[in-house]
Amino acid sequence: MNTNRQEITTQPYHGIFLNDGRKFSNWGSSRSTQPAVYVEPISYADVQAIVRNTEQFPTPVRPVGSMLSVTETVVNDGGTLLCTRKLDAILGLETDDQGRHVVRVQAGCRLKKLSLWLQQQGWEIPFQAEIGEATVGSVAVGDTKESSLDGPGYFSSHVVAILYIDENGSLQTLSDKQNAAAFYEFKCSFGLSGIVVECVIEVRRASLCKVDVDLKVYDSPEALTDGLLRLRKGCDALLAVVILHQLVCFVEQRYRAGAGKATPMSSQPECEQYRIAKRLAIQRGFDGGNLPQPKGIVFSRHDFVNEYWHPGELENRLDFQYYEHDIGRLEQVIAESYRFTQTFKQRTGFAPTGWATYFVHRPEIRFKPYGIYSSGPGISCSFDPIYCNPNEPLWRQFAKEYNRLAIETLGGNPSPIQTQWLQPGDVRIPRKLARSRFTTPYYQQFLV
Repeated sequence: MNTNRQEITTQPYHGIFLNDGRKFSNWGSSRSTQPAVYVEPISYADVQAIVRNTEQFPTPVRPVGSMLSVTETVVNDGGTLLCTRKLDAILGLETDDQGRHVVRVQAGCRLKKLSLWLQQQGWEIPFQAEIGEATVGSVAVGDTKESSLDGPGYFSSHVVAILYIDENGSLQTLSDKQNAAAFYEFKCSFGLSGIVVECVIEVRRASLCKVDVDLKVYDSPEALTDGLLRLRKGCDALLAVVILHQLVCFVEQRYRAGAGKATPMSSQPECEQYRIAKRLAIQRGFDGGNLPQPKGIVFSRHDFVNEYWHPGELENRLDFQYYEHDIGRLEQVIAESYRFTQTFKQRTGFAPTGWATYFVHRPEIRFKPYGIYSSGPGISCSFDPIYCNPNEPLWRQFAKEYNRLAIETLGGNPSPIQTQWLQPGDVRIPRKLARSRFTTPYYQQFLV
């Protein structure tokens, strides 16, 4: 690079750092990267200029938000790391030409901020966000999921238009009503097709949920599977954390509870106690702490959107692996995973602290043509081992070995942003979605 620090910092981009030894890490600090340039643009014109300027901003240019991924998706040594966090404005509510109520928001806006703003206006996205630090642009083109209360259970299904900067530095627009096929493909691109700067998201009037929390104990993997399926049928959405080697299941049954934008006063103390306990449990990777088991608390969706902090070096923090399975294979998935975990524990003394289990409504395949949830209408189940320390050698060994079982034997679909230690071929991203200006070596290995 021919440009010195004084020259580059006079440009209209904020937060520019040249390679002076500074490193950036993901949320769990399990992956770090040392880009040649780190930049925080403050306008769409900034993003356009950065993409066009290959001398000052070397290829690849990798867009990031809060850097929450547990994988190497943030790694871009020697390239340009473009953080969208200063592009975080909520531009307002609109009615589009289809008569839909939508919110227009910039890519760097955090889900917690957006959720609070919508709640104050009496609106919501029909998606229960678990991680409030995630940014809109990141989840619009990724695999962020929830246990579905209403319709498809991944965030990008509610995005109806995207503004992005292409590889030539031009501002482009895609929507579900114009350029529909290209739009749905773009939402499967993980930031490889262009840099998202703005999203239009469908919203509806705010509603309340009710939750019952319980701890279940089973005597066999088969009984655990049957129990989960019965519990799911008895509610509108089910989230579970399975302590697999003990056949213990922490379950959260969710129900629709009618219109309303604020948690009722009668539920606020229990709701806040449970929210904080859950926040700490997730932050620390479900490290054995006891969680409250409230029954019948009614809450605003916004009040269950938690915020998290980047943990310190010696602090326990969540680490996980992610796999999507069809619900019809759940019995096999749990049985084989139980046998694998018991064998590994007998051999090493180690077992994951839990398995996060989500049940997700899939969309029609045309709405999600590639990757996870692309198998058409039905129910998917994620069954994801979690642990409280990403640097524990036995956890890493477990995850690497379990990858082969989950992917090759059980047919699980992994995610490049949520599944670690993947091999080429584990994830298949169509080459037509990738542009050389935005494709890092990590993603290059998955192009087909």
